Amino acid sequence: MQVPSLSVLGRIIRFHEYGPCYLISALACAFLAQFPVDAKIVPLLLFVVASSMFGFVINDIADAELDRQAGKMRNPVASGDMAVYAAWVLVLVLVIVSLSSLYLLSGLNRLLGILVLILFSVYSLWLRIKSRPVLDVICHASWNATYGIMAYSVYRSIDFVGAGFGVILFMLSMLAELTNEVRDYDSDKVMIRTTATLIGKRNTLLVCIVLLLSVFSILVSMVLFGGLPWILIIFSPAIFLLVLPIVNAIKNEQRVPDLLPALVKRGTIIGVLLLVVYVAAKIFTVS
Repeated sequence: MQVPSLSVLGRIIRFHEYGPCYLISALACAFLAQFPVDAKIVPLLLFVVASSMFGFVINDIADAELDRQAGKMRNPVASGDMAVYAAWVLVLVLVIVSLSSLYLLSGLNRLLGILVLILFSVYSLWLRIKSRPVLDVICHASWNATYGIMAYSVYRSIDFVGAGFGVILFMLSMLAELTNEVRDYDSDKVMIRTTATLIGKRNTLLVCIVLLLSVFSILVSMVLFGGLPWILIIFSPAIFLLVLPIVNAIKNEQRVPDLLPALVKRGTIIGVLLLVVYVAAKIFTVS
């Protein structure tokens, strides 16, 4: 069997697309549970990396024929740069790494980890949840939320803060998937059914605004009830920076291609600032 090149492997695992977000979410939840974190988080981070790669490879195997017809040469299985059997060997390796890392975690996290692998599988194969409106968004959002809950439970039993942050991650992941579906609306509507193609662009964007406002409400509630440092309340106006690109896309459909990059850029900056301020507050409290 010919060993795929590094560039081909990079195209099929595509860790750079969602992997960093998954890792950041897991670390953020770990910091919420305990600061500073220790080496106990390492097996969980390894699971996040291996299982998310597993999800991408499974997706490319399942979509090879559709991507080939659509001319999406990013998929190395569809382009012929990676043989199907080689892709399945990679899947097996990633499953072994994922299960091995789960073995070092608690019983609850083992169950949650297996659930993650199952959801990745049924999203692309068998049930093909990715082509089932509403379920596609829920399944997509569940991975990031589950990673966060797993990281939190490494150090602490799930409580108000852990559950609240898990819901926040779930909603933000729904937002990301819905904006992806809005971006791909024109191509998806002739090939696959999604939540966006079911309810339309405008309604999808309105749902995105509702999700953002819900995240804001939960975050403020966590601060008010003592789950997070009070200083984080200074980030309240940042909600308008995230809502504005969505409103612009609703008013002018030509702004839709700019929506996802704007949300990613602004969301990343806000998220990093939140994390830095939170860590600084924890350090100040400890000292």
